[in-house]
Amino acid sequence: MIVVHATLRSRPDRRVDTVAALIAMQHAVRTNDDGCLHYAFVADLEDDCLFTCVEEWTDLDALHEHLASPHMAALDSVLADSAEGPADIRVFEAVPAQITPI
Repeated sequence: MIVVHATLRSRPDRRVDTVAALIAMQHAVRTNDDGCLHYAFVADLEDDCLFTCVEEWTDLDALHEHLASPHMAALDSVLADSAEGPADIRVFEAVPAQITPI
């Protein structure tokens, strides 16, 4: 499984536009992207302009198809004007762990 953490900061004056674009992206990915196991944006509890996308993909091919999608291009276009700099993107290869509750 591939896990992605993508963190971005919206310009304060463009936060509404950024949130609308993130909602549209989340919906498009959940509806259209094969190989997507989980995709959600979360807002920082202390900084309302800081967002993190947590993604889980079946494999790198699924992630690469997502990155080449029209909805990714649309989000990049909005973020070019509404974000404060590029996103910090970290990609991990992960194996689910079995944890016994205490």
